[in-house]
Amino acid sequence: MAEFLYRCVAEGAVNNDLKSSCDFELKFEEGPHNCPLCGNELERVSTGPSISEILQRGQREADQKKKGTKK
Repeated sequence: MAEFLYRCVAEGAVNNDLKSSCDFELKFEEGPHNCPLCGNELERVSTGPSISEILQRGQREADQKKKGTKK
């Protein structure tokens, strides 16, 4: 099964102010997970460009090619 990096994104003091911040991260199987240190929901960390970023890059490259062939 594939594993993904998850990170706690809690801001400020956590765990009834016992911790000033939380920077927990670990690889888990895909699914919902909570931070074992503060209980906050973990968010999956992106490991590469998003689909939107890939499409935008492709559009820019296509536009540049069109501009280059019009000369």
